[in-house]
Amino acid sequence: MAAQADRKLVPIVSLDVVGYSRLTEHNERQTLRLVQRVYDRLVARTIGRQGGKVFKTMGDGLLAEFQSVVAAVEWVAALQRELSERRLKVPGGGHLQIRAGVVLADVLVAGDDLYGSGVNLSVRVQVLSPPGGMAITKWMYQYLDGRTDLQFVDLGPTELKNVSRTVRLYVWHPEGVTQKNAAATASEPIPIPQSSRPSVVVLPFDNLSGEADQAYFADAVVEEITATLSRIKDFFVIARNSAFAYKGRAIDVRQVGKELGVRYAVEGSVRRVGERVRITTQLVETDSGNHIWSTKVDGAVSDLFDLQDKVAAEVASAIQPSIRRVEVERARSKRPETMAAYDLVMRALPHLWAHRMAENPHAIAFLSRALQLEPNYGLAAGLCAWAHGQQVAYNWATDVAAERAEGERLIELATQTVGDDPTALTALASAMMQLGGDVPQAVNFAERALALDPNHSWAWMRLGYGRVYLGRPEEGLKAFEQSARLSPLDPFAFNVHLGMGLAHFSAGRPDRAIEMARQALAERPGLTWPYRDLSTYYAASGRMEQARDALDKFVYLRPAMTAATLRDGLRFMEPALLDRYVGGLQRAGLT
Repeated sequence: MAAQADRKLVPIVSLDVVGYSRLTEHNERQTLRLVQRVYDRLVARTIGRQGGKVFKTMGDGLLAEFQSVVAAVEWVAALQRELSERRLKVPGGGHLQIRAGVVLADVLVAGDDLYGSGVNLSVRVQVLSPPGGMAITKWMYQYLDGRTDLQFVDLGPTELKNVSRTVRLYVWHPEGVTQKNAAATASEPIPIPQSSRPSVVVLPFDNLSGEADQAYFADAVVEEITATLSRIKDFFVIARNSAFAYKGRAIDVRQVGKELGVRYAVEGSVRRVGERVRITTQLVETDSGNHIWSTKVDGAVSDLFDLQDKVAAEVASAIQPSIRRVEVERARSKRPETMAAYDLVMRALPHLWAHRMAENPHAIAFLSRALQLEPNYGLAAGLCAWAHGQQVAYNWATDVAAERAEGERLIELATQTVGDDPTALTALASAMMQLGGDVPQAVNFAERALALDPNHSWAWMRLGYGRVYLGRPEEGLKAFEQSARLSPLDPFAFNVHLGMGLAHFSAGRPDRAIEMARQALAERPGLTWPYRDLSTYYAASGRMEQARDALDKFVYLRPAMTAATLRDGLRFMEPALLDRYVGGLQRAGLT
């Protein structure tokens, strides 16, 4: 029986040697040796570092899949620059040149076979690349905006062989060559294995105002949401042009899911009544048609531009944790033998979020299995390092030195592999802080994550902790408040309140610190490690009986500890804060 066909969205690179037939006519053996040497030394040795994988090699070219659009384009550019500098001589005179086409392809997958016009498109685009450069589509160009320093030149709408519609192309070359060139015949598409990473499309919003001139605003809201979501690396976002093909049509999200290969769709409407505007937005799972999340935002007509920015930020901050929760449930339903590395990361997240001594080792086990499947999976490495950091910072470890050593090994791996993933960068920052490493560098990682995705609530929270640890509690409070505004439904919300408590304690406001710590405990009943905070806060406010009671709840069932071992576990705090924090616990009875 034939395998069920699925769809996925992947960046595909098509490479082809310029004039290959002519070169083999001059000297076939020399040409083959040269091409093989280039493949071995410049392709095979480098592509994996950028998250790429070659799945088909031909005599004169290859097709490869990447995890990241930016990584695919940057890798091609590095390859072309290297070839341009080496100027490898070819039979008959001249130098070896390669054409490259890079597209974000929506493809059909059945078992190990891949079909569809998306893969063919990568080859057709490659044909129009300048020799020694690359060509990309408009979708790619729009996605790359602000994410790369490469300068592309617009070729305008271009006719491609066996493609029914014109495609707008952009080209790049190390030396700035921009003219279009013809090339050798394209190769047939080849199989690419399926990715389990989720994808989302922002569909055209309905204009319910009854006024045609309000349609532009509905389109602008969709464009802003699409651009904002595209900064989130936890999922793919379908290009605006594909989504706008559904404008004016009666939409069945289940059919959209099949046609675009997406798991989630954002729908919405815009209604104007007098001088007020209401924007309604909802997130839908395409397989079932179930609504996962929805919101309404009201504003004045005079503030339309601010309003669309507000909607985009609110949608982005809510959708990320909403999709994450559904993906966790999806991964839980899979049989262990069918789980990919991504699924294992999803399985690990609830155990990480639990922040409990009995749960954390399960997170480490899932993440370790993910790294066995994909050793260069930056997100898995960062999260696993963070899990080891929790073992140390929350006083769960019986062998602190071993936990630190493994966490530091994973930090080194994550530093090399996280790329431009804001969630992975935030996990790396969390691990560096909790393992007592370079807190200023960890803050830099959190700030880098926010530069990529300003609506990343976890990055704001981690930045808040970093600022408090460095002795800047008021700046930390501002970061925590931004995190809370962006994602009040996030599973980390309780940790934001704990961070606010530490900031108030650092600033000399122990009573406010107590309020925040008690609020966090009310939100996550059953946690015991926040009682450590509560104990020292009570001691600072002179409420010693309550301080001793909180300390008893903290140390219960934990490995034996002293003030010295606890101080070592919290060495990420600046000295004055650390002295006050541990001193309060000693007054409460810690030996």
